[in-house]
Amino acid sequence: THPGERRETAPPPPPPPPCWTPAGHRAPLEASAMASPEPCAAAAAPGSGFGAVDGVLPPELLLEVLLRLPAKPICRLRAVCRSWLSFTTDRLFLAAYAAVHPHPLLAVLVDSFPSRCCVDLVDLSGNVVEEILGVGGECRVLTASYDRVLVAGEHHRVSVLDPATGSVSALPFGIAEDMVRRNGMRPAWFAFGQTNSTGEYKLLRILEDLEDGYEADPVCEVFAIGDMNGRWRKMESPPGYLDPSCTNGVVFEGAAYFFLDHWQMDPSYYFATGCIPSFDLATEQWSTALQGPVNRILEEANGTLNYADLTDRLMLAQLEGTLCTAHFNDQISAVDLWFLVDFENGMWSKEYRINVEFAFDGFGDGVQPLLVTDEGNVVLWVQIGSKGMVWIYNPVTNTSSEIVQTKASIFTGVGVYTGNQLCPQSM
Repeated sequence: THPGERRETAPPPPPPPPCWTPAGHRAPLEASAMASPEPCAAAAAPGSGFGAVDGVLPPELLLEVLLRLPAKPICRLRAVCRSWLSFTTDRLFLAAYAAVHPHPLLAVLVDSFPSRCCVDLVDLSGNVVEEILGVGGECRVLTASYDRVLVAGEHHRVSVLDPATGSVSALPFGIAEDMVRRNGMRPAWFAFGQTNSTGEYKLLRILEDLEDGYEADPVCEVFAIGDMNGRWRKMESPPGYLDPSCTNGVVFEGAAYFFLDHWQMDPSYYFATGCIPSFDLATEQWSTALQGPVNRILEEANGTLNYADLTDRLMLAQLEGTLCTAHFNDQISAVDLWFLVDFENGMWSKEYRINVEFAFDGFGDGVQPLLVTDEGNVVLWVQIGSKGMVWIYNPVTNTSSEIVQTKASIFTGVGVYTGNQLCPQSM
């Protein structure tokens, strides 16, 4: 499938990154293959099913109980003894648990300093499934997938959160940390994803620099997950100033996409190209080949919008297997979702118009689409001043409902976590 071509069915999720992969393959659960573990029992031999020793509870009943538990108590059982560890990390149990808990979770930063600063994993009913502490203050969620949540904190240093264990580990220092110490905090852009060619996972970080008090070319660096050297590598700067209101790049078909800053460039150049710059994670080169929907948006507005009206009103996302541009038109309190349908010709199709007057009451700062559910509902992250909210929009009934509200802003970021919370490699 060519980049941008719409799929009739959703593509399968990508495999987790190196060293984060659940052991074994997912297979249908067979109750006869498992036995309830006994405390202090020896670990099961490889391939022997759910434990080596028969326990007190029938295996079917034990499975029924465990499948009803949240991930955190199950992970605590792993510390009881080797038999429980073997049982709860077996591929059959992992497959059964994933089948019972299939819905994605939202990773939302909760910053109520000094009383509480953490990342909550929230389901689409608004229930907090897990709370991950120790993230520190002034953080933002970069991404939440592949069995991990990535956050950026002080000096734009990146930490990796493990929902299965609650652990937090920081990546090594790079160029960005030294720049922040020298020049103070500057805007930063991030993107995390997988290369198309090798499946390698990379984290891209871009930071504005200053030379003698004046803005210089942004500094771009890459960190390869699983790299034995464990270091950041400096890359070529992006082809233009990036949009400071859309700082989380979207990785699609092996490339990270960003918006250009309307204020920092010649409008005639932008109109001539209408490009959305991208960084290929495999070749580590920038491109301006993709044409965005800006011209279509202005044409459809029929003179009611101009170039300046789009400033801080565009957001990127990946929805339904393709790139999506969200345009928040504050003049009519509506969000239009434009989907990329033809990469070569830069063709975009407007498939949703969402009335957000219910949330903004005529005023708002931004809207970020997060995902489209299997039922066709659109999940949105909405910012009003210093308040952030998650809403679910039903296009059939044209109604919306709020499921999450925090003090975090849209710049703090919200991630869609699709990983397995019981990943055994998280141990």
